[in-house]
Order: sequence, then C-alpha cells, then structure tokens
Amino acid sequence: MTAYLDLLLIEAPAGSNGACLSRLGRESLSRLAARRKFDCSIDGWSPRGSGPPRHPGLPAPWQACLSHSRGRVIAGLANVPVGIDLESTRTRHLERLHGLIDLLPEPQVRCAIHRSAHPLSAFYRAWTLHEALFKLDSLSGRSPGSVLETRLSRLLSGGGVQAWQWQHDGWTLSICSHQRRLCIHSLPRLAIAPETSWAGSPHPPGNTRVSAALDASGIPDCDSRVPPGLIQ
Repeated sequence: MTAYLDLLLIEAPAGSNGACLSRLGRESLSRLAARRKFDCSIDGWSPRGSGPPRHPGLPAPWQACLSHSRGRVIAGLANVPVGIDLESTRTRHLERLHGLIDLLPEPQVRCAIHRSAHPLSAFYRAWTLHEALFKLDSLSGRSPGSVLETRLSRLLSGGGVQAWQWQHDGWTLSICSHQRRLCIHSLPRLAIAPETSWAGSPHPPGNTRVSAALDASGIPDCDSRVPPGLIQ
C-alpha cells in the first residue's frame, strides 16, 4: 500500500483565538476529505480537546492530524499514522535558549544545537520533532507521558521512524511516520526534506531540496507563500 499524506497550510484572520483556529483546522480537514471524495461535514469532527480529530465519515485507514501556531494552521489526512507539528520561531527564546536546550533529553542533540551556526533554528527543528513523535505515538496507541519522553534517536537508521522537515522564514514543520516512504501532497507546495538523522543544523533559507517520495500530483502549482483564509 502506498502511504499518502495530504497537507493544507492556511493563515487565520488576525486575532484568531484557539477556538477559531480549531474550527479553521476542521474546515481544512473537510476540504482535504472532499478532495479524496470522502463526505466529512465540518460539524461531524470530534470536538477540540478530545485528542486527534476523528470523523464517522472518514474511512479506515485514513486518519486526521492538526497543528497550529501563531495564526497558521496545518491540517493533514493520511492513510497511515502520521504526527505533525508546526511552530513559529519566537525570538524572545534567544534570551533563555541555553535553558531550553538543557531541557532536551539527549546529550548528542543538545551538543549539535550548541554547535549549530543557527542554534535557535536548530532548537526548533529538534523541538518540533519531539512534538511530532509524541503525536505519532498517540495515534499509534502508545502515548508517552510527556513530549520529552520521546527520543530523536528513533530517527536513526533502524530506529523505526522516518521524519521530514520544512523550515523557512521563521517557521518549522516536522512530520514523523513509521513509513519509510510517504507521498506528501502539500498546498501550498512546500520544500519538505527527508530527515534521516538529526544533524542539528537547519536547512538554509530558500532550500529547494525535496523528498524523493514527494508527489504533488493533483495539487495546483503554487509558491511557498501561505494564502489567507481557506483555499478555494
């Protein structure tokens, strides 16, 4: 079976609160479902705060995933368990970056971030991977007690998890799956790169390296700008 992940990244209206972002995320999931010809009404999704979104109209093995940060929402539908996390870089974290790095559980990851030419960007790459791993484990029925109980060593060869990342203009997206190959359909088209081992140095701005498994067939050509509101 070919593993697919359909992604839709949107920008919410200014001042949107958590409830609004949750609603926009569920609207986006319904639009993704319609592209797959699944009938998933917006009001049929499980409520906010009840775990990963679920819908009686979404057929197995398809599953939904959501993440939002500072006015942007990313929604995903996949036919395999997938964890995603989107974060916006907060420059104020520079003031306490050493303390944040020290929270990470693996010494090799901490050292890699300290050695990086862009330690704040490297920290966000690591943090979003922890979040994506936590969400993947939750979907797979073995939730860890906290985000930092996950280990990035699982991304090494033989570790059982494959990761992909996108980092651009202060935004970081991480994707984790047990599948080695994942056909990622993204709107807008993002330069999502496979992460086979965590090296601690961010991809340079404007990087166009993409996953060998990336397949955007059926998605309109577009650049990396995020459209406001819902994409028609």
